[in-house]
Amino acid sequence: MRAFPSWKDLKVGDAVTFCRTFTEEDVAKFVGLTIDYNPFHTDPELATKCGFKKQVVPGLLTGSMIAQAGGTLLPDPYPASRVHFRFVAPVYIGETIYAKATILKINPSNKKMSLQITCANEKGEIVLEGEVSGRIIPLPE
Repeated sequence: MRAFPSWKDLKVGDAVTFCRTFTEEDVAKFVGLTIDYNPFHTDPELATKCGFKKQVVPGLLTGSMIAQAGGTLLPDPYPASRVHFRFVAPVYIGETIYAKATILKINPSNKKMSLQITCANEKGEIVLEGEVSGRIIPLPE
């Protein structure tokens, strides 16, 4: 289900929120696809010896939650042309992450839009902040 029926209904400040619990299987698939064999993601013992609570979810896997924002915000495609993340705190396997995508800018004449992304864990602690920009491509009616 889409949050807005048309890009023409969007305005600055509109937002969508969603959540996801990252599993060990999610991490294994992501690591396999990206070949990111950082031991913090794959070795729980080593992760704890290095000061983490347990295995760490890859930052880009957490960052990939922005794809859900683009996929749930409006019915028209919104390909990103620029993405910027700041990884604030680690995300651990089993944590539920709550993401909020808020419209920062929207230009109806060229259909460009920027979203602010904020991800927080179950305790409300910010784990990722970012911004994504792109252009809405209206589907033919």
